[in-house]
Amino acid sequence: MAENEKTKETSTNSLNDERGRGAKPGKTLKDYIPYLIIFASLLLVILYLLLSGVLSQDSSSNPNLEGDVYIEPVLYSGEVPEPVLKPEFASLFLDNVPDTRRVKLLMDPMNVETEGKFESLVLDQASILYISDSVRTDYEVEYSIYEMESPEAASQVLDYYTTEKGWNTVPMQIGNVTFWLWEGYKENARRPANMEIYWDNSSNGAFLPIDRRGTYYIARSSEELMCLHGECAKDKYFIMVDIHAPMWKVNDFGDYFFTEAAAKLNALDTASTK
Repeated sequence: MAENEKTKETSTNSLNDERGRGAKPGKTLKDYIPYLIIFASLLLVILYLLLSGVLSQDSSSNPNLEGDVYIEPVLYSGEVPEPVLKPEFASLFLDNVPDTRRVKLLMDPMNVETEGKFESLVLDQASILYISDSVRTDYEVEYSIYEMESPEAASQVLDYYTTEKGWNTVPMQIGNVTFWLWEGYKENARRPANMEIYWDNSSNGAFLPIDRRGTYYIARSSEELMCLHGECAKDKYFIMVDIHAPMWKVNDFGDYFFTEAAAKLNALDTASTK
């Protein structure tokens, strides 16, 4: 947004003072008029460039703007299908969460947060968004699973979050799984109220208004949703369970999701012994 602009008013007295301190004898106010015109013209050019730069930046970041007109997204009225997952991924995602719908998430959070550092080590990836059955949702969970080329690669990504960046520093051990938590709500990190969750009909998936916006939405946050993110490495998988819920709910909701996710991941140990 453009900053408030301050204008400077120069009085006749101040000009007289300046002339008295350094002007050549015989100079009058009339002699300075051409300089004042040039100075004022430069100020107008600078002001124009600043304003045009700010406005063009805002416009380019919001595809819902056509010219100067904001296009309000509308509620998507079509069918929102259940995500189709490969069998090896399907068994690792939570299902049958009460009063919750699962939607394909068209985002790649690990690749974005690590700035593509581990992209070459990823064999496959799937992400699901968990939101309320109603249009007004008081939670959203971004659940992503990455199949890495080796267990060492999965541990390498986790080490980036815990040690290299120091984001996830609180361990939460459940069975043979340890989630490392980033308690963002303690830093007042949150999703805003009335945040739209957009729908991309061509890809049958949803996305958040982080890098882009859409024409249709399938849900809106009913209030501010605080952040509680958990990451872990299990065998060759790197798992992200990013909770967003109201302050009064975020810890209990996180405990539920992390516990259920750990149960899915612990089942990998049972499968490997068969």
